[in-house]
Amino acid sequence: KDYLLFYIMKAAIATGIENIDEFLHVKDDWTKPTLATAIDGKTGKLVSKLQQDDPHTHMIIKVLACALAPGDCRLFRGKTDMAQLPKTGRPYVIGSDICGIITEISETTPTTTPEEHYFQVGDKIIARFDEPQPHGMCAEYACVKTNLSEKCPTSIPAIEACTLPASAAAAKLVAQRYVHPNDRVLLLGASGGVGTFFCQYAKLQGASFLAATTTQSQLATSLGVDRVIDYRNENWWELESEFQDEPFDVVVDLVNGQNWQLGACSGTKVLKRKATYVQLFTGVETEIDMRRGVLSMIPFIFLLVGRSIYSKFHPTCPKWTLPQALDLQPGDLKGILADVALKRIRVVLDPASPFSFDTKSVRQAMKLQESIHAHGKVVVEIAKDDES
Repeated sequence: KDYLLFYIMKAAIATGIENIDEFLHVKDDWTKPTLATAIDGKTGKLVSKLQQDDPHTHMIIKVLACALAPGDCRLFRGKTDMAQLPKTGRPYVIGSDICGIITEISETTPTTTPEEHYFQVGDKIIARFDEPQPHGMCAEYACVKTNLSEKCPTSIPAIEACTLPASAAAAKLVAQRYVHPNDRVLLLGASGGVGTFFCQYAKLQGASFLAATTTQSQLATSLGVDRVIDYRNENWWELESEFQDEPFDVVVDLVNGQNWQLGACSGTKVLKRKATYVQLFTGVETEIDMRRGVLSMIPFIFLLVGRSIYSKFHPTCPKWTLPQALDLQPGDLKGILADVALKRIRVVLDPASPFSFDTKSVRQAMKLQESIHAHGKVVVEIAKDDES
């Protein structure tokens, strides 16, 4: 029995879809991932050896904390199985982004890149999921790729660091691409994981004025928002008397929903003529359902293409764009970690985070993430920093 403990671990497992209380469990007997065997820690099943299909790019991490994201919920509901479910199907380990300690790393050879020499066993790192599959991380151990990882300063707590690889990266990249000095920016959805980071990065990029829709006025103001718009009481596109003299240059839509149809296409004077309207594919109200196969995606694709064409030719619509916000480049994660370490930005956790690593708590974390009303990032603490 003691011998077997070297090969099993504790992991949060999805065994079915939609019903969190029925199909989400924290189990103590899940198979550990390893570089030396053909066992995949994400699914617990036999697969091809990692080093055969992608040599010298993987590391095994003792996980300290794992952050959840909207993609975890879409996959758990079964709506994105076609693109995101492991080839072996369910059960699988949930979880997208982590902070942890390297316990094993691929052997170096003459073909090993400088990037791979950079990491050493014992390093504290952050890592994000391997696109497009947001899973495999909410466990005592996880297998990650070096090109999606970065060394983490010990001064940054693991429960904060694990939020950075996807959410902070998306926020910073969108801000860098679309916010210019002196721009007036409207953010739709300020209090979620990406939104809390974007508020800060928009100001760092030189936005002269930032308005944001949220119910969390105090939080948004603390992050640099100049005007909080409580969407329960007022629609942003109807605030023409307030903003028509100084309309917005950029809209960043992290919600989706009806903001484009009812707001951007209304001819509102809140926006400048041909302002930029940035809509993230991962918005919390994005409805993607692939359960009926490729054909089920056709209406969604036509919707996106239609918005792009419509915005080009309609005289009063802003210019609509859909960025690939998670296209990480070398140095991106290092820069974000430096931003946190130097206090240029701060991490916002939902007040209920971190959640403990047991079945009841992980279910609560997933329900909060699924509610689309988390105020900051939802995090599960796997182990304490000082236990590493």
